Amino acid sequence: MLAVVAGVTLLFAGLVLANLDKIRTAVAIRRAERPVLKTPAGDMVVVPEGEFQVPSFEKPPKLPAFYIDKEPVSPEFYARFLAETGRPGGPVTPEAERAFCEWAGKRAPSPDELEKAGRGATTENDVSIYGVRGMAQGGTFRCALDAAQASKFR
Repeated sequence: MLAVVAGVTLLFAGLVLANLDKIRTAVAIRRAERPVLKTPAGDMVVVPEGEFQVPSFEKPPKLPAFYIDKEPVSPEFYARFLAETGRPGGPVTPEAERAFCEWAGKRAPSPDELEKAGRGATTENDVSIYGVRGMAQGGTFRCALDAAQASKFR
């Protein structure tokens, strides 16, 4: 009997590992179709509170729930920000990212928030388990919002 249980367990584990990318993709698609917070600067998705997996030598950070832009900030919307605020163009600096996010009524995400929001994204399928797109590819930036502040956009 023990051998049967062990065999079934190994079979199940093998099937899960063999289909891990499909499982991640299905979860990402399901989460991407959930309602999002609509803001003038673009849609945001919620990342639930809690810890997330980090290397064993690190203490996992416990984050409160937050919203993060579903897509990176578009060049068109960033150009609008530059025009309305009179800021010079050029490379996007961390200071410019913070200024844009404040202008949009949001804030810049912390490194831990970016790491958690990007969970499950791969270069082949760049959608995180929370429905955030474009995290694995890098590139442009995005903004965040504390969950308690979401009501200002509803």
